[in-house]
Amino acid sequence: MKKLLTKLVLLATLVPAAAGASEFEPKEDAVDACPGDFFTQGARVFGALKICATENVPPEKLEHAARVAAAWLDNDLNGRADELRLISSLKSAGATLIMSADGFSGDALDTVMADADAGGFVIHDLSAAETAPETGRDVSQKEIHHLIVTAGWARAFPRIFSDVPEDRSTVFRLWQKAEAKGYYSYDDETCDDACKAVEFHYLAAAAYLGSEADLQTGELKLPDRAALKRRLPGMVKVFQSGRYKYPRQHWPDGNYQFDKAIEFTP
Repeated sequence: MKKLLTKLVLLATLVPAAAGASEFEPKEDAVDACPGDFFTQGARVFGALKICATENVPPEKLEHAARVAAAWLDNDLNGRADELRLISSLKSAGATLIMSADGFSGDALDTVMADADAGGFVIHDLSAAETAPETGRDVSQKEIHHLIVTAGWARAFPRIFSDVPEDRSTVFRLWQKAEAKGYYSYDDETCDDACKAVEFHYLAAAAYLGSEADLQTGELKLPDRAALKRRLPGMVKVFQSGRYKYPRQHWPDGNYQFDKAIEFTP
């Protein structure tokens, strides 16, 4: 849990204490079961992944995030979750995406962390500012994928997807191989090996599913499925394995059409 919250602590240093102070004050209409008393909007996707948003998050940004999450879980777009074991793991982990307007204050994070520890939540953060921007990369796709991997895939199939170095999972070893061969690099000094493996996993999925916007950073030097298959065939095998149903058909863009998969609060 502490490892999962590291990114939140780092983001807190970017938000002045006075900025958006009212956004993080206790609210009488706070959504129940969210890690904090200032989340006034929420959604639950396939009854498994929860989203908690502050009052400053535009409703359309919350809805976009929910529809991105739904498409990660129902990637063949038939209105049903693809992998029920993943859904079970997300439920048991209390997978929760927390949304603010543009980052959390330090005090707000302290509240979130305390409640997350007490409630057993696995959490990840996302700002409305980086969700479905008018121009540039939609970071909601990445942050939601990180949450689903860490709280879901890594728990349901740890030998394949775990980011814990000691587990030596297939994806972890493929990250090491990609880095050793110069196919992948991630220069953030705050990102440890587990973090780098999760980032690599996402970019490999982006290459496989054809998200050009995510590959413009040059962190992964395999720009498409063909290059991935040629240089890292093991990662393609992970995505195409018949042991589970991994999302391998559509890149989630927020246009998910099955409303019954998402329950909004209030």
